[in-house]
Amino acid sequence: MRVATLTVIASLLFPVAVFAFPFGGQVGQVVNCYNQAIWARVGPPIGGDYVWTPSTQTYRFGAPSHPGQWLLGLASVPYYCLVSVIPIIIYPGITIQMMGSSQ
Repeated sequence: MRVATLTVIASLLFPVAVFAFPFGGQVGQVVNCYNQAIWARVGPPIGGDYVWTPSTQTYRFGAPSHPGQWLLGLASVPYYCLVSVIPIIIYPGITIQMMGSSQ
């Protein structure tokens, strides 16, 4: 009984895996992809290269569409943006799981 209680407490205090992490900032560059995704380079405070997909849960003003737009949300696993078929050009990024944006 005591071991089970300690196990439950430990699992609540020290989670084993994280499935999503927060991101957000102002978009500096947007690229529409052949694979129906949108690649966005996001600036500070939590910037990086992110990929919006059709399965992204999107709120308010829709997908990333132009530089200067602000994004805020959760991201998770690596993904890719197929920019060109010939020659093959691929931009890597992190998948956006859910996000909200400014106009």
